[in-house]
Amino acid sequence: MNKCIICGKLFEPPKEYRNKKTCSKECLSILKRCTVSKRFLKNRFKKNSTPFNKGKKQDEWMSKEGIEKCKQTYIQNQNCTSKFSKEEGRFLPFNTLSKGTVTQRAHVHRTGKNKGKVEIEFYINIDWKGNRKPNNLFKRFLWELYHQQDIPKGYVVHCKDGNPCNLEIANLELITRAELAKINRQGR
Repeated sequence: MNKCIICGKLFEPPKEYRNKKTCSKECLSILKRCTVSKRFLKNRFKKNSTPFNKGKKQDEWMSKEGIEKCKQTYIQNQNCTSKFSKEEGRFLPFNTLSKGTVTQRAHVHRTGKNKGKVEIEFYINIDWKGNRKPNNLFKRFLWELYHQQDIPKGYVVHCKDGNPCNLEIANLELITRAELAKINRQGR
C-alpha cells in the first residue's frame, strides 16, 4: 500500500509501477503542475542577472554549424531588391513604394449587413509622426495638413457625402466615433 502525496489516501499501485506516488489522474495532474511551476521558478532568470553571451561576438559562444543554421532565419536580408533599403539604411521589402506615393485599394466587407460590399480608400506612403507606414489614410493626412493640428483621440475624418473618393477639404469633417456609429446605423 502506498500513500498519495497529494490527497493522502492509501492505494494499491499496479505491479509495473510499484513506486507510484499518486492515486488518480487528477492527483497526478496536480503534482505535475506543482513540480513544473517549482522548476520554472528555480530556472528562470533573476533580476539584474547578465546573460552569458553579453558583449561577446557570436562566433565566440556559438559553433560554426550553429551559425550556418541560424543564417537561414535572419530577418535582415543583405541581398534585398528594394531600392529604398540602401537609402534608409534598413531592410525594407521589395514592394516598398517611394515616399509620398498615393495608392487606391479596395476593401471588401466579409461580415455583417454590408457583406460583399466593396469600398475604395486612398492610402499614402509617408513618414508620418516619425514612422514609415504605407497604411496611412490619405483623408486623415489631408485633414491634418490643412488644419495644421493632430486629430484628437476618439475622432475620425469622415466624408460628408459618403464618397471616400471625393477628397476635397470641404467634403472632409471631423466627427466622434459615436457620431460615426450613428451614421453607419442609419445608412448613407
